[in-house]
Formats: sequence, structure tokens, C-alpha cells
Amino acid sequence: MGKYICTVQGEGRGHLTQAISLSQIAQEAGHEIIAYAVGSTNNRKIPSFFTDFIGDKPLLQYESPSLYYGNGKAVQVGKTAFQAFSKFKTYWKSASELAEFIEAHQPDGIINFYESITGLHQWRTGSKTPCLSIGHQYLLLNRHFESIPEKKIDQFFLNLNTKITGIGSKKKLGLSFLPLENDLQRNIEVIPPLLRKEVKALQAEQGKNWLAYLTHYRLAVDIMAWSKQNPDVQLDCFWDHPTHHEIFHFSENLTFHPINAEKYLEKMSQCAGLISTAGFESIAEAMYLSKPTMMVPVPNHIEQMINAFDASHAGAGLAAKTFDLSLFKDYQHVHRTDYSKYQEWIQESSRLMDFHLRELIQPKQEKKRIWKSILTKRINWTLPKNNGGLSFPKA
Repeated sequence: MGKYICTVQGEGRGHLTQAISLSQIAQEAGHEIIAYAVGSTNNRKIPSFFTDFIGDKPLLQYESPSLYYGNGKAVQVGKTAFQAFSKFKTYWKSASELAEFIEAHQPDGIINFYESITGLHQWRTGSKTPCLSIGHQYLLLNRHFESIPEKKIDQFFLNLNTKITGIGSKKKLGLSFLPLENDLQRNIEVIPPLLRKEVKALQAEQGKNWLAYLTHYRLAVDIMAWSKQNPDVQLDCFWDHPTHHEIFHFSENLTFHPINAEKYLEKMSQCAGLISTAGFESIAEAMYLSKPTMMVPVPNHIEQMINAFDASHAGAGLAAKTFDLSLFKDYQHVHRTDYSKYQEWIQESSRLMDFHLRELIQPKQEKKRIWKSILTKRINWTLPKNNGGLSFPKA
């Protein structure tokens, strides 16, 4: 069994949640996650649901690229790219910090959750520690994956960033809502979404309230406006607001909650449907609990646009361009999806991840086993009676 370090892109909750899920799967299979490294921007605080989970395990936080929104609701693609290039010295320093962290803990392998500094580290150091990269984004590089026909330039830059995160990776695992053929020519294999055991343990109920999850708090303005016109619909919304750190009751029918993993899952298991900004993890969890989803990508967020397209084809729900929740109200009457095949696919994640973790470090582990065997024989010396020298038995 192996010992691993997880490197995680810290924007939003998706990759952090996947790292938690992987940690649970690894532990159940006899592996060990010995430390975590999280990339974020401007020393953004790592959510408590993640730090509470890892407990006293070593944690490194460093500066890493992220999406740029400015003062608006849309992703600013040009400024996002400019920010990445202009802060290259900062990210080079982050790669050095990560190198020292890895050297200090000596893992058998690195598990990378779409963290670009990991790719920079691998390129800079030529590290011999085997690395495995995991994320839905790697599925987009699979030649069998069907993407949206528009925004080809944006897709080019998304895929370029994905390739950067995967530099030096022995293998890339693409998370997929449904089974898809592997692309071995591009070193991409397909696995199910990684869901936490807390999600799998939930008993879903058919409630009346709608649940919303926003990756960017400024999008809440649209939901506020709609809720005023539709007081008959009760809404719970989770957001990461810079000033509202407690529950915020906007109106009698709309309540905002700070991100809280346990409370969010509880609300999801009891809701009538999920309104999402098309983050992969939220959709995957909703599908497992048989909840219809309305997916509204953040403007100019190409990854979320592709997620919404892909998930709607998998039967998750409705892909929309605005938070006109009246569309979702109508859609719920016609939504018909059998989630049993998806749920069966999810059950394959533990077996497949155990296989990939073992395969990642197998050559290194085999070498260690051979050398341990040799050294054990060598140090089992005897003291000869005729002199003070040492005599080694034959290997």
C-alpha cells in the first residue's frame, strides 16, 4: 500500500470535495494520504469543511492561478490569462514551496486535483515521484468526448491550462457522469465522479424547498429578484460571501447560508431540486440523490458551459443561460430520468481508484521491496571467531 500527498486547486468546493472523497476511498483500500497542499489566490481562506476533515495532517497553502471576475459576474478571460503570466514569479516561488513540502514528506506518489502549480513543479524539478492527475477537465481532452460547438478559443485556453496541470503526470483520470471509452493514446482514462461516503449514506426525500449553490456570490442578485416575484417558492442558497459569514435571511422565502458541507448535503437530500452554476461536483451529487438540476453557468465560464452541456445529455436536468427560475418550475413537471445506471457507475469508483493508486506506485514499490530484501540479508552479519572483521552471508 502507498503513501500519497494530495495537491488541490482550492477555488470553489469541487476539487477540495474530490480530494476528501479520494482520501476516504484510499483509506478504505489500505492506502494513506500523509499530507495536503492547496493552491489559492490572495491567501484565500481554505474552507473549514476541508481543514476539519484533514485534522492534524500537514497542510501547505500557496499562491496559485485562479479565475478573474473583477467587479462583475462574468469571468474575464483576458485578465485571467494576463494575471497568470504577470504573476509567474510568484507561481515559480509556489512551485519551490511545493517541492520542499514534497521532499520533506517523501510520498510514494502525488495525487493532483487540477492544481497548476503541481504541473509547474513537475516541469521545474523533473520529479521522479509518480504523479496522477484527476478532474473532469481531463475528460475534455479525451477524443471520444463530445463538447459544445461554440467558443473554440475559450476551449483552447481551457485545454491548454488542463495540459499545464498535467505536466509530468504518469496518467490522467477524467471524471465522467457516464461511462466513456478511454483514450489511451492521450494517456486519459475514464472514472466515475468521486463522491464522499456522506453523500452515499444519505436517504433522499422529496421535499418542497429548492436548493441553490453559487460559485460566485454576485450571481445571487438574479435569484433575489426572482424570489421577490415568486413568494410561493421557498429557496435555500449556499454562497461564499466576503461579508455575510452567518445565515442571511433576505426575505421570507429566500435564505442564504455560508458554505457548510454537512448542512448543504442535508438540504440537498431534502430538496425538490438544485439550482447550480454547473460545477461538476454539485451536479454529480444531485444526480446520485435523484434530484433534478437547473444548471446556469457563470457568464464566460467555459468549463461550466461544457459541464452543463454534458450533464444535460446525461439526464441531470436543464441547462439554461440565466437564472430565470420559472424555466425550472416548468421543467420539474416533465423531468424523467432513471438514475439507477448512474448510481451503479458511481459504485465502481472505489475499485477503479484503488487500481490506479496501486498502479501509480507499483514500479517504485517493487524496487523498494527488492532492495529491502537485499539489505535485510546484507546487514544480517556474523562476527567471525578468528578476527574482528565482519563476514556477510551470500545474498
